[in-house]
Amino acid sequence: MKQFVLGALIAVGAVAHAQLPVPALYDEWRRVTLDGVVTRVAWANPRAYVFVDVREPGGPVSNWAIEIGNPLDLEQRGWLRTTVRAGDSVSVEAVPARDNAKRALLSTFWKTSPRARVFSGSAATAKAAPTAAGPAPRWPDGQVRLGPPAGRKGYWGAASLTTMTESASKISVRADGLLANLSDADRVAPFQPWARAVYLHRQRTLLRDDPAARCLPTGGPRQFHTPNGFQFVEQRDLGRILVLFGGANRNWRIIYTDGRPLGQAAEAVPSYYGSSVGRWEKDALVVESVGYNERFWMTNGGLPHTEALRLVERFSRPDLNTLRYEVTVDDPRTYTRPWRSEWTVRWVPDREIEEFFCEENVESTFIR
Repeated sequence: MKQFVLGALIAVGAVAHAQLPVPALYDEWRRVTLDGVVTRVAWANPRAYVFVDVREPGGPVSNWAIEIGNPLDLEQRGWLRTTVRAGDSVSVEAVPARDNAKRALLSTFWKTSPRARVFSGSAATAKAAPTAAGPAPRWPDGQVRLGPPAGRKGYWGAASLTTMTESASKISVRADGLLANLSDADRVAPFQPWARAVYLHRQRTLLRDDPAARCLPTGGPRQFHTPNGFQFVEQRDLGRILVLFGGANRNWRIIYTDGRPLGQAAEAVPSYYGSSVGRWEKDALVVESVGYNERFWMTNGGLPHTEALRLVERFSRPDLNTLRYEVTVDDPRTYTRPWRSEWTVRWVPDREIEEFFCEENVESTFIR
């Protein structure tokens, strides 16, 4: 086994496990090269593993658990359950665990006999195929459609940002939500003192308590950062829009567009997605929501909130392939003033969202 320290941050370590975040698990500053023989393959959601017997310096053999990614992403990259089998000789470059356990996150995977590269990089960082340009689809009455054109399929996929900060802020933040410099915390959002302390604690502990890592819903704005995308089902005859999520725990949200009043937060049963009512302002859907519980983080970086949270979201579709998402956060118990964030999301044409089910601690059944 060979091991060396990288001189720069390894981006793949921050994003290869995007389906279910475990940012505290791997040490992105290091990389190991492991040469050995495959003993088994665990093809499970949300993370698949290849186990490799590696001869350590000095003689003993250790069995390493190599996290290779989510099966849906792997299959899109051409790696199937049978691509690697027990008995194959392999060479693996990976990011090791922080606690020096025999566990690592895959970067590059080679079969050595005969030599052939199986995988390089992560599905999360793969470049998307170009999509045909075009205007935003519309209903017969001229209103913009948030879903696919009539008679077609598709859903919303990768977001332009993977973490949420105030729009005017120009700070360096990693894909997993960790700040490059903790001194930038005051520029992330206008925190109340207690909220700033909570946010910094989550950052300093490397986001280890992230509820999404335990398969809890990605509530609030984070729902539009969910890997595997989301789709709108516009039920105009029923006066509502369903938002279906392809990742995390396969949840859904209802936005009522039948003209009902929003109500008060105290009247709602607190939930991950709140109680939402929407209205159309020309080509933009404006949604107001209250009634949130406190069990989720608003972003992977650990933004806190209380049950006083009120969101105003604005969805617009300037063309076929772009969804613009803008959100105003108003929680006077957590922040000193309302603040705003925004990003765009890319359209995935002619495909359905694939089945993905988050199973908490599934790896405990095969990792000791």
